[in-house]
Amino acid sequence: MSFKNLKNTKPELDNLKKKRLFSLRGENLLDLKRVQILKLLREYSKDYFALRLEMRDHFLEDIKLLKSTYETIGIKKMNRIAKFTKTTLAPEIEITFVHEMGIDVPRIELILPKKQFPTYSYSSTTLYIDILIKRLNEVLKIIMKLAESDYLLYHVAEENKKVTRRIDALDEIIIPRLSASILTITEILNDEEREEFIRMKNIKEFLDIEND
Repeated sequence: MSFKNLKNTKPELDNLKKKRLFSLRGENLLDLKRVQILKLLREYSKDYFALRLEMRDHFLEDIKLLKSTYETIGIKKMNRIAKFTKTTLAPEIEITFVHEMGIDVPRIELILPKKQFPTYSYSSTTLYIDILIKRLNEVLKIIMKLAESDYLLYHVAEENKKVTRRIDALDEIIIPRLSASILTITEILNDEEREEFIRMKNIKEFLDIEND
């Protein structure tokens, strides 16, 4: 706010005081909102890192199973089964959004055919494949949950940045400027009141002398 645009009047002073009061209330509300957001961030961070750890542990076990499968039936045969399975199942991912806490939260769903038949012969393969496929389906669900958690965590963090910027703007720029403007006008009005008092006093003394 520029001092050049200030009107040194009582209505202007009252208006500035109302703006400062409104800004202070807004700052308090934003501060409460930031506390809630930080609480959400802690909760979502906890879920996010727990899912990452779960996915990591799952992958480590799956890699062991995959190595055992390679050793049993060979890499080439395993790759053929994997390609054929991908073509047959034709998996799809459906993403929908649900509005929660002012954020569009994604819901990710893996869509597979209702009837799933193996694309390999039980007699010419190993049990490791069956276990591996089951575990990979499980880890896919973890990955999708992790994607949802990552999206939510990112947007809550961005919301926290916005609220923090608004609080900083109020605390460091808007409220100090309003306070400075209020002080300036108050001092000017007080000076004018003193000058008016002195002027009226001089006039009274002059009139008293004239009457004498």
